[in-house]
Amino acid sequence: MKTDAQILMYNFKEDERTRQISRYLNIAGISCKTVPVTDYLHPLGYLFGLTGFSPSPQFNLGGNFSDEMLVMHNFSQEQQTDFLGFFHRNGLAPVDLKAVLTPVTQHWSSLKLHGELSKEHTLMHKK
Repeated sequence: MKTDAQILMYNFKEDERTRQISRYLNIAGISCKTVPVTDYLHPLGYLFGLTGFSPSPQFNLGGNFSDEMLVMHNFSQEQQTDFLGFFHRNGLAPVDLKAVLTPVTQHWSSLKLHGELSKEHTLMHKK
């Protein structure tokens, strides 16, 4: 069952957890792309193949992050709920940094989104 849903994955290790996530996405018909560090400056809209977006002319000379991040696009509410519940149902560690592509964030680079999600995550988990 192929859908229009797409997901970008960052910094996932080649391990059993990642294989389970990939299997889930494949069965659900969700297109998945692993984003290499060399693409971190391109607009998210470009990485998702949206019309009107071009690659960044800049080279990524050191901008990087090592934590996992997911960006979802064209997920229905049901797909999003089921995907996020998949981690809990299977006893898998959750992904702390995740986002849904928006009209604003489609213009952002992966580095900018990561920075914003990291700030939000830190604020939400402050004691």
